[in-house]
Amino acid sequence: MRIYTVAVLLIVLAGAACAPSEEAPQSIEIADQPPPANVLYVTPTPMPTLVPTAVRIAAAIPTASSAAPTASPGAEVCDAELERLYAHASDLCLTGPTGYFCNGGRAPKAEPQGAAANALSAPGGLVEAAKIDSLQTAPITIRGGGLVWLRLEENILMDALLIGDIRISNIVPAESDFAKWQSFTVESRTVASACARIPETGALVAQGLYGQSSRVAINGVSVEINGTMVVMTQANMTKFIAIEGQLRLISYGQPVTLNVGQQLNVSYPAGDWTTPAGLPGEPILLEYELVSDLPIVLFDRPIVIPQPGFVQTQGRVNMRAAPDIDSRLLFQVPAGETMSVLGISANREWLHIRLGNGETGWMSAELLAQNLGGIQQVYDLTPLPPQRYGALASHASVNVSQGGNLRAAPDIAFRVKRTIPFGEKLELLARSPYSPWVKVDAGGDIGWMALFTLQTEAVISSLPIDYQAPLPPRPTSTPSFSYGGGHAYPNPSGGF
Repeated sequence: MRIYTVAVLLIVLAGAACAPSEEAPQSIEIADQPPPANVLYVTPTPMPTLVPTAVRIAAAIPTASSAAPTASPGAEVCDAELERLYAHASDLCLTGPTGYFCNGGRAPKAEPQGAAANALSAPGGLVEAAKIDSLQTAPITIRGGGLVWLRLEENILMDALLIGDIRISNIVPAESDFAKWQSFTVESRTVASACARIPETGALVAQGLYGQSSRVAINGVSVEINGTMVVMTQANMTKFIAIEGQLRLISYGQPVTLNVGQQLNVSYPAGDWTTPAGLPGEPILLEYELVSDLPIVLFDRPIVIPQPGFVQTQGRVNMRAAPDIDSRLLFQVPAGETMSVLGISANREWLHIRLGNGETGWMSAELLAQNLGGIQQVYDLTPLPPQRYGALASHASVNVSQGGNLRAAPDIAFRVKRTIPFGEKLELLARSPYSPWVKVDAGGDIGWMALFTLQTEAVISSLPIDYQAPLPPRPTSTPSFSYGGGHAYPNPSGGF
């Protein structure tokens, strides 16, 4: 019966602002919005830069001990130790190769036992995913815990991060033509922690390439990932949670689309995670407390965890740099765009939103159709985007043999200050609000360089946006606001 179920699943896998309306916005249902095929360029460049997804840190941090804490630590101790744990894991595994498991924390239990399992037990241990059938990671404490990366084969276009107490098992039959780990089960446990910022429920974070769909089967549900999702189990339920982009799930032939800020709870028979107990239900708003403490700095593409639900434009709506009608106008977003909510202003009049292409800004709450739960993040100063650990998160070097032009502003229309020689090291300061250019410090000389002229291990979308950059003298291309389109961040050709 199990083989038959898996076969069926694998067959599935193969296959001033605008005026407000007279009535207050109501809860909404949104139809599927297929992503655009390509990321749009905003300014012309001869060729894209392939921006790597990983950052290594140079600091030597002691290996986490397996000993459990003997007393409840204070908040400062928790934060400091967690930062050390996450920074150490980042150094070990964020540059892991495709097709491998990488252990960033306490030794996991791997099957089958043998050389491969033993190699994975050491911090930083790498093992080909094809050699592992199942993996059990440990709960997270300030002394260590389960942090394991699974980078699937290139044709699957998905990476996963195992956080805390979670077990995953491959269920692709050996004789199948499908890649190992294209269908697997997930089972997580909840373990109480003395530290408030430690995620207590084991979770798998699956992240697809930016703007491209990935297809896998998890706990008997076919999943098309166009963004980032979290999977965890509690009691007899698997919870599929959309935190970026859009998810499409199919169970017993019935498709369900999750917009960012939603989750789908699927029931299972006791002890069996291979086949759902029945048809999927309707999406609900995500349970924020389940995902609020996830270590987003360890994601291949760091993202802010959204608030429950989503909003949609009903007409053209202005997106601004701050929650103030006099702040800089960033875009006019057309009607029908679905957006996630990151926070709300103290006066509750403005929502901090994230567009489908990853750009963020503020919109007047009264101009948006809302399907929201309680918003816990309240602020008026726009937070900086999440950044990885390590100096290389802000370093780059010139990779053009004849040198790269340092300009006064982020467009070829602005004057060249000087040419930076090949190989010279630069510090990344910010990114342009309208083009794939970055602001750099070249030995004290501040200016702008086209992204394609640089080699960097930084995630460009994690750089702050310099809204004071001079506007170009000519129009730039109109961005696509749907997931995968718009500005060429972080990779003009697609990718993390």
